[in-house]
Amino acid sequence: MNATKVLAIAMLIGGIAGCASTQTMSASAPGRQLQSLVPGWERFFTIEWQAGTQRGQRVVSGTVNNRYGATATRVQLLVEGLDDKGAVVSQRVVWLGPNIGPFDTARFDAPVGPAANYRVTMFAYDQGRGGGGGL
Repeated sequence: MNATKVLAIAMLIGGIAGCASTQTMSASAPGRQLQSLVPGWERFFTIEWQAGTQRGQRVVSGTVNNRYGATATRVQLLVEGLDDKGAVVSQRVVWLGPNIGPFDTARFDAPVGPAANYRVTMFAYDQGRGGGGGL
């Protein structure tokens, strides 16, 4: 198999897995806990967030700042609900929507279930022109 076919198959599998994981899931199922697909994302992005309520629904709202000189595309955040001891009780992958240009900021609002605390990290992203990295 040539490299192009292998890459196309890998992207298809990744896309299907990404689409399948957009719903809230319980972290109590063994072996099913999600983790960031891009270790070291903190070098390129900052995420600021706070929990609140919008129209009676619990949400985590915030911003993602792209500190890198390339556009970030297909940005996905991992929003986790934590119990009072810091253990993960729920997870949700949230598509950020539009691209985040170099040194630009994007807002997000993610509906969440009840939890003692929350954590928001970068789940996945692709990098556009102007640099490498990401997935």
